[in-house]
Amino acid sequence: MLQPSKLTKVFATLIFLLTIMSACSDAGSQNQPDAAGQNAVPDGPLVMQVQFLVDEDRYEEALGKLRQEDAADPEIMVLLRDTHLHFGTWLMYHAETIHMTERMPMALSHFRRVLELDPQNRQAQANIRQIEDIYRSMNRDIPQGVAE
Repeated sequence: MLQPSKLTKVFATLIFLLTIMSACSDAGSQNQPDAAGQNAVPDGPLVMQVQFLVDEDRYEEALGKLRQEDAADPEIMVLLRDTHLHFGTWLMYHAETIHMTERMPMALSHFRRVLELDPQNRQAQANIRQIEDIYRSMNRDIPQGVAE
């Protein structure tokens, strides 16, 4: 038979494990897919919502939320810059379902938008150079335009 102190420890451990299992179960149910099969955007601060959407590769949605905000706000500017940067990078390397002739001009426009928000951004500068060099090597006109 267990001693009272050991029984208390076992009982406390069981309660702890049940609490953790319940919390994990609750957390998993908060982001159930919607009718389109996408996880619901969590309630909370805008920065958390935008980060969630970026993590889910839902850049247009993230940018839509940010466009409703004051772009002069430094926090919004940083979120815009980072979202455009991630979107451009995703277009360059991961958007296999979009044809290259559409992806690269779109990526270029997002990187240009990053430079409007942060003229010294080295990653955007490097990606722009890389895309423009590819167009030059193929003797093609470099697409113009900046993402909104």
